[in-house]
Amino acid sequence: MKKIAFLFLISSQWFWAQDQNKFDLGKNEIKFDVVSLVALGKIHISYERFLSDDFSIGISGNFNESSSLKDDFNRGKSRTLEDYQIIPFVRYSLSKSQIRYYFVEVFVSANQGTYRELKRFTNENNQGYYQSVDQSYSDYAIGAAVGHKFYIKEKIGVDIFVGMGKNLFQNDQSPEIVSRVGLNIGYRF
Repeated sequence: MKKIAFLFLISSQWFWAQDQNKFDLGKNEIKFDVVSLVALGKIHISYERFLSDDFSIGISGNFNESSSLKDDFNRGKSRTLEDYQIIPFVRYSLSKSQIRYYFVEVFVSANQGTYRELKRFTNENNQGYYQSVDQSYSDYAIGAAVGHKFYIKEKIGVDIFVGMGKNLFQNDQSPEIVSRVGLNIGYRF
């Protein structure tokens, strides 16, 4: 891990030293989140459209394919298991440079999954017992994130971001907090 961090710092130093005026960036970018896949077993793909030097809009899809998260849910270590998130977002650049900049983001998350709750039932002898029951949830969250983005070789974008949102409607069933963390690698055209 230290070697990867070292290589990342060295390559970013080389990149930041390049002349920023010679880049001709496109208006569209397709990205893939490396952290979600490696750490969480989720497939996270994004599209971003640049409206101006300061604003962009986009949409992300986050799909859970993690067997370890599913195993944790089945063992009772987690009350909820997210199936997917659809996340439209708006970003604002805090820097004048188009090659490397900090940004703030506002997003909405439509998320769906399964939650488990313990319910009390009564049998024919009027004796009570408890049983765990799985049900689906669907909720919407609103949140914000901050991040840093830079480009390598004019077209390869790397953005690192962290943020969170709060589910608005079914807090007794859906997770209260929705995280937005990632390391996207994308291609701008």
